[in-house]
Amino acid sequence: MARIQKLEAVTEVMCCPAKLYRMFTRDAPELPKYLPKAFHSVEVIGDGEVCLGTGFVWKAVPHGAGSAILTKQKITAVDNKNRSITYTVLEGDVMKDFNSFSFKLDIITPKSGTTDGTSLVKWSVEYEKANEDVVDPIEILKACEVATTEMNIHLLKKA
Repeated sequence: MARIQKLEAVTEVMCCPAKLYRMFTRDAPELPKYLPKAFHSVEVIGDGEVCLGTGFVWKAVPHGAGSAILTKQKITAVDNKNRSITYTVLEGDVMKDFNSFSFKLDIITPKSGTTDGTSLVKWSVEYEKANEDVVDPIEILKACEVATTEMNIHLLKKA
C-alpha cells in the first residue's frame, strides 16, 4: 500500500514578503517574464481572482531538467493573512509518477529572533508515488527553492 510522503525546503529572503507571496499567487502569470528559465507559462483559470478553488495551468522546468512539465493545479487551501497557500495537482506530467501531489507555500515573517527584515519561505511537497521505482521529487522541490531565490533577487532590485 502506498503512503503519503513529504519533503520540505526553507529559504531565507530579504524582499517584501507580501510582494513575494503575490508573485506566487495573484501575479503568477507574470513569473515567465521574470524567471523565463523556470516558467514557460502560468495561466489562471477563472476570473483571475486567486482564492480557494482557483485553477492554474503551469508549464515549468524542474531544476536540472531539460524539458518543461505541464500541470493543472487547484488551490485547495489558502490563508492570505498568514501568506500560506496549497496547490493540489489534478493532472499533467507529474501525475505520470504520482497518485497524488501537492505544493504548499508558507512565508513566515519576520524570521524568529531577527529584526533585519529576513523572512523564511517554506515550500512543502506532499506526494504518493505511483510505484516503488519512482524517485522522490527532489528536483521539483529544488525548482521551488531556485524560483524563490531568483524572485527574491528580482524584488530586491525593484525595491
